[in-house]
Amino acid sequence: MKAEEISLLDISISVPTVPYDLGLKELKGVFDELGIYKYLTVLKGNVPVGLVYRDKVERYSSEKLIAGDIATTCCKLRNTSMKKEGLSGIFDLLPIDREPVIITDRKGTYLGVLTYDTLLHYVTHHREHMLPMMQRVHSSIGKKEYLCIFGLKNLDNFKKVFGTEKVESVQKIFIEDVKDFFEGEIMGVPEKGELWIMSSQLPAKESIKELFKEFHREYTLLFGEFQQVHIYGFCLDMSILDSEEKLYRLKDELRSRTAKIDGSVFIVHGLQPTLILHDPTKQKLITNIKKHILSDFKDIVEHVRSAPKDTWEYVLYDLFERYPYFELFYIMSEKGLQITNNIVNPKVDYFVAQGKKGSDRSEKPYFKQAFREGSFISDVYLSKATDDFCITVSERFTYEGKTYILAGDINFRQIHKLVKSFKETTV
Repeated sequence: MKAEEISLLDISISVPTVPYDLGLKELKGVFDELGIYKYLTVLKGNVPVGLVYRDKVERYSSEKLIAGDIATTCCKLRNTSMKKEGLSGIFDLLPIDREPVIITDRKGTYLGVLTYDTLLHYVTHHREHMLPMMQRVHSSIGKKEYLCIFGLKNLDNFKKVFGTEKVESVQKIFIEDVKDFFEGEIMGVPEKGELWIMSSQLPAKESIKELFKEFHREYTLLFGEFQQVHIYGFCLDMSILDSEEKLYRLKDELRSRTAKIDGSVFIVHGLQPTLILHDPTKQKLITNIKKHILSDFKDIVEHVRSAPKDTWEYVLYDLFERYPYFELFYIMSEKGLQITNNIVNPKVDYFVAQGKKGSDRSEKPYFKQAFREGSFISDVYLSKATDDFCITVSERFTYEGKTYILAGDINFRQIHKLVKSFKETTV
């Protein structure tokens, strides 16, 4: 191999393997034992057939399933050597930004896995103009600093309609707007079309919203008939990260989450991740839907208040028939202690953690504000019960002279259904 070339195997990671016919129970045991891995490579003999993901395995319960049944097929690439500057071509040729690539030898035998982040990490470390910023990012792990990443959604569809030159125009508007609203050390990441910003300050929510508004105002003036390009972004609190691996894994997760949400979106990650949204065509509708939710919730509270206390959980369970968009309810005492278990909608088809009686919610905004002002509806945030975005509604009520707070969670996917099903004239 020539000195200026590198083997793909050298920049791949060694992901543990499991046999194709390994049962579901044993597969879960392997994930538990290995701990940090979010996916494993499935082999049939020595040949890789795909990757099996931890979150997907946890959703299944049938003991008849085997690893091969759950495996996700992904691209394979035979190990080869290439010049360092030629590695960037992999970004264009393979969907490595969406899924890892399996590396094999000439006979198809498994060697390792190449991921977007490991490839990006290597490429950027051999570009002199990007190296200082990457070092800055890595040196900030564990410190009270923030990494903000911004990009554009749906540029591929835009390019099909308007061509490369117009794409460059949109990107120029995007870059200038980001620089206008945010201070810090800024670096472009060409392979992803992203801007990375390192700052000692958490970005202000209003600045994010103003960026969204300004970009879409300029964009609409130029391409008003094509409303599919939106900004996505997320902010990482570097102080809660302890390794580069966790940084890369979290970036992948947040980038994936933003792709699933319509309109412009920004996730502020931290101990309580929150969501900032902007979709000009739906702002009024969303405001009206929130009013509708609060009205429904007052009716739910009245049903609880008028029922004997020992039947409250049963009453709330029955109310899912009338208000199916709620995923769970629970009640707190005037001290913020949960006095019921989480009452979960029986039609929910995803995992919901079982909150228990006695859990202390006294510092949560949905308790404090409802106790102080009577009612509360949150912004979108990441629920610990479902590991998905949701909003929480809560309201204070009295029963036999004592004060209680009823809270209900609505999964973000249900908000989307409400947006689609409600018209402004009927909300």
